[in-house]
Amino acid sequence: MKQWLSRLNQAWQKARELPYVGRSLFVLGLLVLAVAMFFGWHHTHPDDVAGAAIQQAQMAQMAVPGSIVVLARILPYLNLWVSIGVPLLLIVIWRRWGNLTRLMAPVSIASVSVALWAITSELVDYIAHSHMTEMGEPPAPVAFAFKLVFIAVAVGSLPLALQYYRKTPILENYTLRTFLHPLIFCFVAFCSLWIIMDLLDNLKDFQQAKTSFGDLLGFYVALLPYIYVTIMPVALLLAVLYALTRMSRANELISMLGFGRSLAQVLRPIFLCTLYVSVLSMAANYYWAPRAEGNRKAIVRALSEKGKDSIMASAIMFRNEQTRRTWYAATFPFSLRGGHERMHGVQVREENADGSPARTILAPSASWSPGGGWRFFDGQEMIYEKGSVVAMRPFPALADGQKVLEAPEIEETPWGIVSYALRADFMSVPELVSYLHAHPKAADDKLAPFRTHLWHRFALPWQMVALVLVAAPLGVAYSRRGAVGGIAGSVFIFFIFMFVGNLFLNLGKGGHLPPWLTVWMPHVLFGAFGWMLFRYRSANRDLPTLKSLFKKAPASIQRPRNRSDAAAASGMA
Repeated sequence: MKQWLSRLNQAWQKARELPYVGRSLFVLGLLVLAVAMFFGWHHTHPDDVAGAAIQQAQMAQMAVPGSIVVLARILPYLNLWVSIGVPLLLIVIWRRWGNLTRLMAPVSIASVSVALWAITSELVDYIAHSHMTEMGEPPAPVAFAFKLVFIAVAVGSLPLALQYYRKTPILENYTLRTFLHPLIFCFVAFCSLWIIMDLLDNLKDFQQAKTSFGDLLGFYVALLPYIYVTIMPVALLLAVLYALTRMSRANELISMLGFGRSLAQVLRPIFLCTLYVSVLSMAANYYWAPRAEGNRKAIVRALSEKGKDSIMASAIMFRNEQTRRTWYAATFPFSLRGGHERMHGVQVREENADGSPARTILAPSASWSPGGGWRFFDGQEMIYEKGSVVAMRPFPALADGQKVLEAPEIEETPWGIVSYALRADFMSVPELVSYLHAHPKAADDKLAPFRTHLWHRFALPWQMVALVLVAAPLGVAYSRRGAVGGIAGSVFIFFIFMFVGNLFLNLGKGGHLPPWLTVWMPHVLFGAFGWMLFRYRSANRDLPTLKSLFKKAPASIQRPRNRSDAAAASGMA
């Protein structure tokens, strides 16, 4: 058995050391891509997003934008290249693991490929969304442009981070490795605990819906942006405290300072890593994190209610005073694209000018398209005269036997109906911008939560910088007093920070303070406090305590300046 394991290990090492395997696989992937282009891969394997956009345009009897046609030809090849590149990249990383210089080229190619694929997919979806909007919401081109920028930053920054790690000097590299190990451990541990707790909470709904393992895995993979934004501040705080406490106990910080480096230079890798993590958090919190949390609640709600589609909102009541229509929808899906997803439990009541009922539409389901308007399915229509029902007509039957009432004259859009029932907590930046553009004349107290969360999307990730500024001085200990007090103080300050942040956020949502002030004020206060602590620690001074702040200075006896004054004082005595 031992000899067999030894041979297996030797074969493993020989496989890793085979020359030109990575380059050969890369050339092979390019050849497969060239053959696919020669045989017209985009005709036989169209992209789902582009195909849905073209199908929606045809159903709405609208001209397909030329940009979508061009991107529909490019996107299938990007999908093929990414599908081929994932196993190739894993093989190359396996062969070159431990050699950062040789890893730079494959990681850079993979980052550029994934960024192009993601940006192209988003462009197809946005162009279709802006020309053939699925719910009638106003597009937000500037917000979408920033979304593409964040995609490029999040994906394209990986080679830059790897290059920084490769080029750092020995001392900075050691500090960075000492910090990254507990950071990765804490993140993986907290992420696993979060998923296990959520799975236990919703396990009954998953079992009743007979959710497959693949769907369950995709469900939690889609939640990773929200999990990252939620648990990264805690993981970062604990990693900073653990790394600095360990280095302080081993007198490594004192040795680095004795080498002639300042405290800021010693902790520079930790601060730069914190900035990088904050940028990634801002990219995730811009769109994917709030959408992931909203989708989670919607999918779980749909499973509990045994619905086919994910539910954006339920029990919606909407009143349009201009058209005198009152809408009610039992459930509203996240998407109405393609006509497959529908609103369920729909009731529409129309009134005359004097307030008497004119018509009521009762439909188990309804859909909407930008070209055809509203379509109500398998229901009935009631006509009123003088407040009494004079006719109750079922919907007309189509050639396929389905009963459908087409109502293109109804001008309300799904976005206008559901937007008043949306919560700003689960809306991304583009959705918040669309909401504010769609309701410019709404009351300030109604718009205050949406304006506050719009600022909050950008401010929330930077709380990690303020936390590190506070935790770093408390984690550094020059004396034998130990760092237990600093760790306890950091954890206590963290909970105070969370409390103050939520307090100011609620003040902004209630309209009591300006939105920009409520989300940035906790960061400024605790950041300034952390900067003060850092200055104390950089000057090798003891950190101030509450006792020292409120302690009165001891009374001092004034001494006479010269002998004559002393003699006069003694004579008076």
